[in-house]
Amino acid sequence: MLGACVAKGEADPRDKLFHLPFLVQRRCSPCKTVETLALRNRPLSIRYPLCYATAAILLLGAGYIMGVAQLQAQANPFLSAADLYLPRSVDVVIFVWSFWVGSSVGSFLNVVAWRMPRGESINGRSHCPRCLSQLKARDNFPVFGWLALRGRCRSCRLPISPRYPIVEVVVGLSLTAVAVAEVYQVSLPRQGHNHGGPLAFPELDPLVLVTLVYHIVGLTLCWAIGLIRLDGNRLPTNLTSFALAVTALPLLTYPTLMVVPWQMEVQDDWRPEGRYVDAIIRIITALVAATALGRYLAKGFCPTADPKLDPLGKSTVRLIDLIVILSIPALVVGWQASPAVIVLAGVLAFWIRPIMPQRCDALGRFAISMPIALTFQLVFWRRLDSADTTTGLPFPLWPSENSSPGIMLFWLFMLGMVPLWLRESPSDNKPESAGADPSTSDADLFGALASCESGLEQEDFGRAGDLGATSMSASELYEAKRGTGAEQGQLESDSMEPTDDADAGTHDQGDEGDRGGESSM
Repeated sequence: MLGACVAKGEADPRDKLFHLPFLVQRRCSPCKTVETLALRNRPLSIRYPLCYATAAILLLGAGYIMGVAQLQAQANPFLSAADLYLPRSVDVVIFVWSFWVGSSVGSFLNVVAWRMPRGESINGRSHCPRCLSQLKARDNFPVFGWLALRGRCRSCRLPISPRYPIVEVVVGLSLTAVAVAEVYQVSLPRQGHNHGGPLAFPELDPLVLVTLVYHIVGLTLCWAIGLIRLDGNRLPTNLTSFALAVTALPLLTYPTLMVVPWQMEVQDDWRPEGRYVDAIIRIITALVAATALGRYLAKGFCPTADPKLDPLGKSTVRLIDLIVILSIPALVVGWQASPAVIVLAGVLAFWIRPIMPQRCDALGRFAISMPIALTFQLVFWRRLDSADTTTGLPFPLWPSENSSPGIMLFWLFMLGMVPLWLRESPSDNKPESAGADPSTSDADLFGALASCESGLEQEDFGRAGDLGATSMSASELYEAKRGTGAEQGQLESDSMEPTDDADAGTHDQGDEGDRGGESSM
């Protein structure tokens, strides 16, 4: 079919099969199939999704500025709507800039979740996973690059998974919510309060920025761990070590990042500045709480885990990943709020089950729900903190410092209910070999183990067959030699008259033949 075009001097359609608009004018019937295919896969000149998204963002921004300014002007007789256009414009600029940075982080996390479990470097330009062509700078723009390409690679025109823009949007919104809440000082307890009036502007002092960067880094690492575990891959050791170090060491060097103490009862005037001993205890208590809670949740996620008898087994590795997943929130917000954050993540994991792929297990859904729960804790931390009497809940039920023992016991009881609705099937907890690749996914590992066991059984069966054949040939040789010795003795007895000495010699010769046959084996 392609040779007819080449014989006529036309361009070979195999070179650029999906970029051949000139083939429409050709008459040869073999090429009509190629023409139709090229036109169907050719990118449209007008990229409507990008236009729609841009227009929607502009309308939402303008609507927020004008609508909120009008509402606040009606509620405050001393201000007009024109006086509030500038503060609300600043709100839009901060939101858009934060979302752009957050979605860029989400784009990078897509690379991390794809390359790190496979042992690839996370450096270098992004490329298409099918044709391996590098993406251009305008195609690599978060969310809008995918919309501009209409979900297809520019080179091979094969579809690009919608997971990439979804992750970029979700991670961008998560980081944006934390950034906006903290720069306006409406989220963290025991810090300066913003009056929150119509003329409120963001606070960008060093303390706020350092705390914001620490929380953004911790939340980003939580997203990275969740995305990797969502695919059923084990957490890479280098990522685990980096995540624990980045979330623990800053607390030792700058104790102000603790925000809340490690104790259950403290004075109202407690401040974290300069409390290095408390920072050390805060890290220890967070890791201990994550280990204890993870060991309890193992009844649902990895019931066969045994670090003592099977330290390298699959269930034990899942238990270690579970503890790491719980350690990041415990270090960022303290061990007191960890039970409530875990319960919220468990509820979300159960709720998103219908929209998740079938290959996604319960631990993967729980891991991807953890950063969402951590975002909720960071954004509404002051509202949920019972120690803040001015903005706290009228009936505080969220565990925190100065919470009553009954509140903590209630959330521990709720945490104990999580394994009832998040439980792995027995087939997901089979033991594994000690020499397995830590980057191998759970499904791939099961297939490798099955093929390995089948190969070992076939090899053992082949060896048994060879040994049986060898033993049969040896026995046949022994019987043949015995028969030869018996025939020679019979011929000698027929040719001469037997005597006692001749009989004795004949018997001795037969015995030597028997020993010779045995020695030949």
